[in-house]
Amino acid sequence: MTENTADIAKLGVNLPSENLNDKIIQRVPWNTWYALAVLTAFNIFAGMDRVAISILMEPIKNELILSDRQLGLLSGVAFALFYALFGLPLAWLADRSSRVRLISWCLALWSAMTALGGVAQNYSQLFLARTGVGIGEAGCIPPAHSLIGDYFSREKRPLALSLFNSGAAVGAACGMFIVGTLAQNLGWRAALQVVGVIGLPLSLLAISTLREPQRPHSITSTKESAFQSISALLGRPAFVHIVIGFSLSQVSAHGFAPWEPPFLMRSFNMKLPEIGAWLGAISVGGGAMGVLAGGFLTSSLMPRNFRWELWIPTAALAIAAPCLLAVVLSGAPWMALSMIAIIHFMTGAAAVAISAVQSVAEPHRRATAVAMVMLIGSMAGGLGSYLIGLTSDLLMPMFGKESLRYSFLSVSVIMLWGSAHYLFASRAYADSRIGSMT
Repeated sequence: MTENTADIAKLGVNLPSENLNDKIIQRVPWNTWYALAVLTAFNIFAGMDRVAISILMEPIKNELILSDRQLGLLSGVAFALFYALFGLPLAWLADRSSRVRLISWCLALWSAMTALGGVAQNYSQLFLARTGVGIGEAGCIPPAHSLIGDYFSREKRPLALSLFNSGAAVGAACGMFIVGTLAQNLGWRAALQVVGVIGLPLSLLAISTLREPQRPHSITSTKESAFQSISALLGRPAFVHIVIGFSLSQVSAHGFAPWEPPFLMRSFNMKLPEIGAWLGAISVGGGAMGVLAGGFLTSSLMPRNFRWELWIPTAALAIAAPCLLAVVLSGAPWMALSMIAIIHFMTGAAAVAISAVQSVAEPHRRATAVAMVMLIGSMAGGLGSYLIGLTSDLLMPMFGKESLRYSFLSVSVIMLWGSAHYLFASRAYADSRIGSMT
């Protein structure tokens, strides 16, 4: 037995006798790449709709007369709460029905709710619109991960998922620039209406052109209840540590992200189009490139040791953590933007941990497993955003408009905590029974 297969055998997995490097270079059919491209387009629109509210927070605050605490609820909890409530039921449905149809309907829902946010007349109506966006995205991302898990082999899955996840960063970039420009010229209401409406036609493309792949055979009945699926997954130490690590990274990284535009406006007097251009470029050059770099690097290193699926996120978060502290200490916009770019790159690279979720879940549990990670992570990110807003309000009497800057300290150390759990997950990898190599 070679060193490579010996390492993998420790994971409790039986591999074919063929060389893994041969498997990795096998050609992928063009229709599989097409399906990935369509799903990535979905993720681009999800990224646009998700960040639209963040760059609009200052004009919304001024018109509706809101506090930072309310903005934290609006940008985080409003989305995360209903993402959490509907994430697992929709994922369980996706594991047992057509994922393509479910994703298409959910895209139509969250696009419509984004547009409705543009006609909200008060805080409550805008909050409800954001909950609708959360419900829609809850029925898209986990089923899309499940589809990709069936479209691609395990060795190609990190790269495929990284390409898919890069769509969120591209969408965030487009959203920052497009929404910022629209808001500057037409107002925040028109900006939300435009980005919501343009996503509706894409839902028809998927349902009319994508195929539902045959799910790999599993010895476990697909009639398994949601409780049984969740219990089985929680019985795997590596999965539990991945959930904790991902959630803690969301508290810091995604809790911080919605506050980047208000921070740049308050601390450096930057304007919306300027912020949109800079953060858009950072999202592509940092976030998207980080996601792709993490995927390529993991796919190239996995033949040596499958634990690279978790070692990459461990290292990436450990590097990003001090950069978040540097943002707090930054005295010039170029320094703050540079640190934000590194944070986006490293947290993007850390997103490859999602591929490890599918490595510790059977095919009939993949959407449920991804939903659990995304659900808890989304709630954690929402709470992180709220924590920053609350801390900013509490520090306002002492620091004035700079209170937001110092509120970032409340989440800066949490990123290192998340890195530690990814390391724990890599050590527990061998003890977690991997259901399938497909």
